Amino acid sequence: MNAKLNTVGASSSSCTTDPTPEWLLKLKTEKNGAAKLKTVGASSSSWTTDPTPEWLLKLMTEKNGAELKKIIEKELSASDVSRGHDRLSMPCSNITDLEFLSPMEQSIIEDDEGKKHMTGVVAKLVVKLVDSDVLKEFDVNLRRCNMHKTRGNHSFVYSLISWKQVVEDEGCGLKKSDKIRLWSFHSDGKLYFALTTLSPPPPPPSSDSRDSKPEEIISALVIDDKSDDDLPPK
Repeated sequence: MNAKLNTVGASSSSCTTDPTPEWLLKLKTEKNGAAKLKTVGASSSSWTTDPTPEWLLKLMTEKNGAELKKIIEKELSASDVSRGHDRLSMPCSNITDLEFLSPMEQSIIEDDEGKKHMTGVVAKLVVKLVDSDVLKEFDVNLRRCNMHKTRGNHSFVYSLISWKQVVEDEGCGLKKSDKIRLWSFHSDGKLYFALTTLSPPPPPPSSDSRDSKPEEIISALVIDDKSDDDLPPK
């Protein structure tokens, strides 16, 4: 919140503070409520503290990008990779930084609320291809739905529309249960998203390797080479 500065000589008690927008209050209330419901000992993530990857820094330099925000880290669900849904679902309760839209973009999102046919915010999605430094760009549309619950509660969900093209792209290689990270930034007034998949953890050692004794492994590597036994001494 930015404090409004009064003219010189005005009493300090007359200072006012910009009120938090209603939309942000709603989203933060939902996010805080969801955080309280998380069980103790749930798996943690280094998402909020990890440095920005080099490929993304390079992309922002090339695009003259600014206002980098961490949006979400999530595991892709069956509906996320379903051809029939054509959208990436991002519950606001899981969004890392809720204030990632410009005032104009936020106005579009607010005006769309309750409409059957939404305008949405036109955006670009840059995907880092799997096991590659190649980046691929897609046209997408950002929308937000208010999933009304009982007792007047709200459940806001952002969605990236025209997402099916990303799922069907072989280079992107997205599939159910993949863990992704999504950032946003702005370039020349346009909203950009950047996405990468996280490498899966290495598989646990096989039962055979666990049962092998160290001395057995070492002895297996010793080769009794007698090919030079018959040669005369030098």
